[in-house]
Amino acid sequence: MITGILFPADEDTPIVKVEVDAENLEVMQGIVEGKFEAHNLDSPPASIFSNDGAMLWSLPFNERATLLLWQHAKELRGQVYISGDALLTGMPDRRGFTKSVPSELVTLLLETETYHVEFLHRPDGPWSKSRTVFTNWLEAYNFAIIHEQTFATVRNARVVSA
Repeated sequence: MITGILFPADEDTPIVKVEVDAENLEVMQGIVEGKFEAHNLDSPPASIFSNDGAMLWSLPFNERATLLLWQHAKELRGQVYISGDALLTGMPDRRGFTKSVPSELVTLLLETETYHVEFLHRPDGPWSKSRTVFTNWLEAYNFAIIHEQTFATVRNARVVSA
């Protein structure tokens, strides 16, 4: 059993920490309502499992899972959209076994009450913190993505606890 975070497509349903048997194909397919694909996050190392036929089946757009993916796997930004329920886990180990979601993501997404966005303007740093304080991680992620795409001086952005 591993710990994951379930991202329901229904935005009125909160994301929750779940315990799942990630090695049981039927369990994983049940969570995402069909065959799945995994998208890997760069930092921290994690994976988002989602229904690979979501567009074919017209599953509802999952804004929360998509924004999380776009912030942590920037090369997929604007190219991959997640629809239907999704599951965030850790990356697989060397043997291919899926691990639990990194604790820093559990803390940030489920236990943090206020957020800042930090920006990197030069490759060698330092990070600068925005003055805006967010009480919703989704708004902070959206703010980070928009600023990173809009301002030429912003090389990178990250969401941190305030």
